[in-house]
Amino acid sequence: MDRLHAAYPMLFAAEFKEKVWGGRRLKSWFDNMPPGPTPIGEAWVLSAHPSGPTRVTNGRLAGRTLAELCPEFPLLIKVLSCDADLSVQVHPPDNYPHLHAGESGKSEVWLVLEAAPGASIIHGLAEGVTPDTLKHSLASAIAADVMSCFRRVPVAAGDLIAVPPGTVHALGAGLVVAEVQQSSDTTYRLWDYGRLGIDGRPRELHVEQAMDVASYSRPPAITRPFAFELGANTPQFICGFAGFDVWRSVCSGSWHRIGSPDTFRATLVLSGCGTLQWDDDESPISARPRIALRPGSCVLVPASCPSYTIHCDHGQLGLLEITLA
Repeated sequence: MDRLHAAYPMLFAAEFKEKVWGGRRLKSWFDNMPPGPTPIGEAWVLSAHPSGPTRVTNGRLAGRTLAELCPEFPLLIKVLSCDADLSVQVHPPDNYPHLHAGESGKSEVWLVLEAAPGASIIHGLAEGVTPDTLKHSLASAIAADVMSCFRRVPVAAGDLIAVPPGTVHALGAGLVVAEVQQSSDTTYRLWDYGRLGIDGRPRELHVEQAMDVASYSRPPAITRPFAFELGANTPQFICGFAGFDVWRSVCSGSWHRIGSPDTFRATLVLSGCGTLQWDDDESPISARPRIALRPGSCVLVPASCPSYTIHCDHGQLGLLEITLA
């Protein structure tokens, strides 16, 4: 990541993904969402992955993708909107021998941003399910038998859910979720309700690979780090995974930040509006460059970046920040 050292805070344009389970709810998050009835399920807001690299929108690097600037960037951040249940799926670990060349395993964390009444997820396998139980249920293709193998959990806005590799999982209908993950697009589908894809054909399943990597242990407990008040302008560590640390913070007024010499800081705006300004030797103090912030904005502050200041327009800015551990 040396090419990003001493650069400046970069804002990225989201890359939108059409999904059979998507909808139009992300319009309230992103002004540049594609028009029309296309069901959008994912907005990739920070990515160097070949499946959806995001582009810089500000400063001298505007128009360049993160993949061009740093093809080995290890983090991928998305905002997902689910009008229907996602497929039941599982991701492999880094050491899985059948990964495609250049692809890592996939560990991820979800933060529930919006949840309809009664919304739920699949998070792990039901108590007592064995490989034989799961295999026989999938072979029967009887929906009730298959679904009985999965552990369904109700969720609400503010829930933080860890999804380590091997965890059988699925987001449910009625959720908007921020997803922080390793830069990988490897997903093995176990079950998809017999659903047809956008192209009108049955969606591919990957039962053999999914069974190969599925964990039969109970997944980590869901936490609620947003359930209590947080002091303004003070980051709070909420979890670590796969070499990353995840922090939440609330900006009130103006917050001066110092860039780290050792790690980037990826910042996703969850709520509120404001600006981010930074020191620039090429600009007078009165004309310091700035970025407008709103929900869904994702800013990458490279390691060794100049100091910068976040200003909140009114009320508070809710932020999710990710750094290297």
